Amino acid sequence: MKVLFVCHANVCRSFMAQELLKHFRPAVQAFSRGLYADPDYVIPPKVFAFLQTYQIAPAPHVPTQLAGADLAAADYIFFMEQQHLDSVLDRFAQYTDKCYLLGEFVTGESVDLPDPIGLRGRAFDRQADVLARWVHTCAGRLA
Repeated sequence: MKVLFVCHANVCRSFMAQELLKHFRPAVQAFSRGLYADPDYVIPPKVFAFLQTYQIAPAPHVPTQLAGADLAAADYIFFMEQQHLDSVLDRFAQYTDKCYLLGEFVTGESVDLPDPIGLRGRAFDRQADVLARWVHTCAGRLA
């Protein structure tokens, strides 16, 4: 099974979700992309520090722009924000049946996960903790 996570720049939420899912369900092939990713973007140290709290030491990561081939390759595609999901489905409606808002998949309610990239300290950690709980729940619900 291949699971794709999508966010804005592929340096925070989708990357952390990818690594968390690999940790929670090692047999799943998790990968991530960004709608506005740039290979020159740098993963913030706070992202690595948060992942280390789960004993996750990810391989080097290059932020990668979402492509149609990524959507085709995935069995499940999770978005962090409704606007990202809507934007992709406007262009790639053929993948509607495998695209989900992560918050809705795990809570049953249409809820976004705001980008914590600009947050510091405990504010960042609280938002990252929500992501970790959601990915853990998601891992248990994947067929």
